[in-house]
Amino acid sequence: MTVDNKMNDEPTPSGKLVDNNKEVNLLDLIAQLWHGKKIILISVLITLIFAVMYLQFAKEKWTSTATVTLPSSGQVANYNAALAVVYADNLQDKPSLTNLQAQLFSRFSASMGALSNALKNLEDPLTLRVEPVTGSNNNDALNISYVASEAKSAQGQLSQYIEQINDEVVKDYGDDIKRNLSVKTRELNNTLDTMKQVALDKKEHRLSVIRQALVIAQKSSVNKLQVNQAEFLSDDTLYLLGSDALKAMVENESTKPLELGKDYYDAQQALLAVTHLKIEVDNLQSFRFISTADLPIRRDSPKKPLVILLSLILGGLIGAVIVIGRNAVAGYRMHS
Repeated sequence: MTVDNKMNDEPTPSGKLVDNNKEVNLLDLIAQLWHGKKIILISVLITLIFAVMYLQFAKEKWTSTATVTLPSSGQVANYNAALAVVYADNLQDKPSLTNLQAQLFSRFSASMGALSNALKNLEDPLTLRVEPVTGSNNNDALNISYVASEAKSAQGQLSQYIEQINDEVVKDYGDDIKRNLSVKTRELNNTLDTMKQVALDKKEHRLSVIRQALVIAQKSSVNKLQVNQAEFLSDDTLYLLGSDALKAMVENESTKPLELGKDYYDAQQALLAVTHLKIEVDNLQSFRFISTADLPIRRDSPKKPLVILLSLILGGLIGAVIVIGRNAVAGYRMHS
């Protein structure tokens, strides 16, 4: 160990030696930075100017957010009543009120997701985020947010997108029930026509049977009733009623109204209910607001305090590097 090294080494209370060169080097570094403070200040000032310019020209980002959930029972009440008419014959197939609410909201959620992807794939992408609310069950609540360059623009555009998707879903459901009603009307008309035709065929068959019995009675010279209990006569023995009675029956059957059963009038009642049903989807909603699109008060970027702070740090670091580097070059030249 040399004398110089001995002078730079001092014992610690634990008996170990500490190199004072480290302390000297640190003090020397601080001294260099202090003497070069003008350069550091100039560097900080330059980066600060660039930061201010960046804040002036950087594109701002503002985010507006709305929170939505399942539509209320009142918002789907008219549509649910219309479904009750459509499914009058098979009420077990009709979706329940809660299922209808879930179906509408699921369709709304899927459509919002599709719109988000479409905006993301534009040549100049737009940011529309659709995310489940933390803690919600089965995605029954969504946070929908939109990013724009202005606060009011973000709020207005988000409200427009939500209204647009809701209108599309409501229109689809309205068109769907109209198609169902059209099919139902056609089915009921076919049913009534079939029942009426069956009644006509029965009437015509009855007339044919009576006319045939009249021919037999006339050829057999049976003019008067030949039996005491006519209700037990079959079609083959109907001639025993006598030609006089059979003529009266032919005239009566020709003018007699069609015999239409209860099923016919039930179907007619169902048809009237369907044809007189007014489809009103004005009040139908596919979602309900928990909170409407808000007007953001703080922009997402650029964040002014953070930019200024980073510019100060960066300027100080650049200035310190310049000072230390300059002194290092000067020292190297001095010893070479």
